[in-house]
Amino acid sequence: MQDPPQPDLNADIHCVHFYEPAQFPAKPIASFLEQGLSQGETAILIATVDHTALIAAKIEESGWNCADLREVGLLEVTDMDEMLRTFEAGTPIATIVEKLIEGTIKPAQQRAPSKRIRIYGELEDALLSRLGNAEAALTVERYGNRLTSEGAAKIYCGYSTNAFPDASFARSFIKLCHLHDRVHNGLNDREDWRFQMAEKMSSQ
Repeated sequence: MQDPPQPDLNADIHCVHFYEPAQFPAKPIASFLEQGLSQGETAILIATVDHTALIAAKIEESGWNCADLREVGLLEVTDMDEMLRTFEAGTPIATIVEKLIEGTIKPAQQRAPSKRIRIYGELEDALLSRLGNAEAALTVERYGNRLTSEGAAKIYCGYSTNAFPDASFARSFIKLCHLHDRVHNGLNDREDWRFQMAEKMSSQ
């Protein structure tokens, strides 16, 4: 099977990538982060342990040493599952994100030679795919737009089709698209409503 086309990341500020669960886009995510590292930006991963390992492997294939990057503070890794457990325990999503911004994102920005950062995040995907909580996912995305509006961050968001299990999630799908400046359609089934919506939104 041919790999799906890769997104052009050069001009994107807040990108969303819809993908099939069996085709996690580790390569384009790694490329996005590597571009930032090459420009003196700190890379931040907010992902599951498994996805972090896949992305890190792709980064290292390009000649970077992730352990060294983490040691000097140019690669930050946050366990998304831990954040999700905190939310399930009753902490408001706004509190969780604000703690992340103050404790991880702002310090990472200050450490970056360029004072800029790149973030890959999938907390929003988990809020939908595991909990069905669209409003919490939208809240996270709005915080993302607040960060990018300050001019020092680029953000790449990943959503599997599991986040939108049926057409009752269509409105949330559209709202999420509108909170990004680029939509990348990595889906395969042209008859699927998610493919059709992603294709329409990616052309706008």
